[in-house]
Amino acid sequence: MNTLVSGLAAHIQALLDVKHALGLPYLASERHLRAFDALCARDYPRQTTLTREMAMTWAVARPGEHVNGQMRRITPVRQLAKHMSSVGVPAYVIPSGIPGRQIHYSPHIFSHEQLRAIFDAADEIPVSPYGGQRQLLVPAIFRMIYCLGLRPGEAKRLHRNDVDLTRGTVSIRESKGHKDRIVFMSPDLHEYCRSYDAAISAFHPDRTAFFPNQWGRFYSPSTLNCWFDELLAAAGPAVVASIGSPPRPYDLRHAHVIENINRWVLAGRDPEVLVAYLSLHLGHSNTADT
Repeated sequence: MNTLVSGLAAHIQALLDVKHALGLPYLASERHLRAFDALCARDYPRQTTLTREMAMTWAVARPGEHVNGQMRRITPVRQLAKHMSSVGVPAYVIPSGIPGRQIHYSPHIFSHEQLRAIFDAADEIPVSPYGGQRQLLVPAIFRMIYCLGLRPGEAKRLHRNDVDLTRGTVSIRESKGHKDRIVFMSPDLHEYCRSYDAAISAFHPDRTAFFPNQWGRFYSPSTLNCWFDELLAAAGPAVVASIGSPPRPYDLRHAHVIENINRWVLAGRDPEVLVAYLSLHLGHSNTADT
């Protein structure tokens, strides 16, 4: 990580120390705070308190920025101001009404035909001219999201040693709510991942990430979104134009849940009885979330 350089550096570092001491990963928020630090160093080099002008400059929506992304960017700066105020340092707290209410998505519900078209497109994705081995990565990472019901960020952040290819288990560490869990691969997914690991290891024998970029490190969330958009385009207009919200990688997790519930019903089992197990599998804090 780059060194903090603004007049607020000591306060930002103190907040980060508190979050880390509590055992919170705080990764995305730390990135936003470091970007805010860079803005303050550039535009307010002599300022050692957090003024309204500084806070509201940061809060302004960026071109094309979604309100949910704007909210995630503003929240850690609001926390910084509250932290500074708690230790007696003047700081302007961005009002809670900014940027507005979070938008909650309704999941896109895929048909079996749509899922087949998406995974067929993944298996045919061409080699990237910019490096990396996406022809191996894309079919594997989206299968893992769908087959295990992972959050896309959980799949993206998997370390190589999180995936036990002997036992067929996947360890999800420090996910939403800072909870760890272990999920179990089906025999076919287990075998698929073993084949994928052997193939990708020829290019990245000492990699850290299970799904490595060209440098052996982790991909960004935006890359997964770009890949998925490419798969949707290749799968045909019927997927994107179908009823419901525009498809997102996260909707593969919803598809996993639907498949499980439908399977239980067809087998004559009561989903209400099994929802507690599904909740643990998905990494939810309680069954109400599920």
